[in-house]
Amino acid sequence: MVYLGMIFFQIVAPILVLLVLGAVLQKKFCFNLKALSQLITYCFMPAAVFVNLYETSIELSVLGEVALFILLFIGSQMALSHFLVKGLGLEKTEAAVFKNSVVLINSGNYGIPVAQMIFVTQPIGVAIQVILVIFQNMTTYTYGLYNLISSTKSGMSILKDFLKMPIIHALIIGVAMNYFNIAIPQFVKIPIDHVADGFIAVALITLGAQLSQLEIKSMFN
Repeated sequence: MVYLGMIFFQIVAPILVLLVLGAVLQKKFCFNLKALSQLITYCFMPAAVFVNLYETSIELSVLGEVALFILLFIGSQMALSHFLVKGLGLEKTEAAVFKNSVVLINSGNYGIPVAQMIFVTQPIGVAIQVILVIFQNMTTYTYGLYNLISSTKSGMSILKDFLKMPIIHALIIGVAMNYFNIAIPQFVKIPIDHVADGFIAVALITLGAQLSQLEIKSMFN
């Protein structure tokens, strides 16, 4: 019981505080949520992904085991959603939304801060969560994006939209610089670290602001 209490007050409660703070601030100031989301997508998230990939050192055996599990898990979800769509006879646009709702896991805003709080003395826990977030984002910006765009676009348009995603650039650059052990000048690394450190707070506050806009009644109508 003591352990559960520690988990709640040291891990869950801080996240809830940021969510509530975001909701309260949104009610008072009416933030431009689209601008905040773009700020996260084009600034905070790429910086956080880059720093995690650049600084994380993981044994290949652990990486292989985690990657295999995630691939099997995501693959089974894709197969399940495909057969359900066929069975339900959904239209193309409805099928895209349904498949994404089954396959995509939006744990980035929660997973990393929770892992950082739980595995303070065990960096491997955070490293595994980083791997999960990487696969999650790769799935979102490949499979998920393809499902949504393919209902209105095809071919080269999908590839162009995919390559425009800043998180893809962060993934490639982070992995390459880690692998080749390329040092980053301090005048560049310091601001990147500051932006990456702000990701958790900004993402959770923005999420709280977005949740405050939901109308409970409309969800059940």
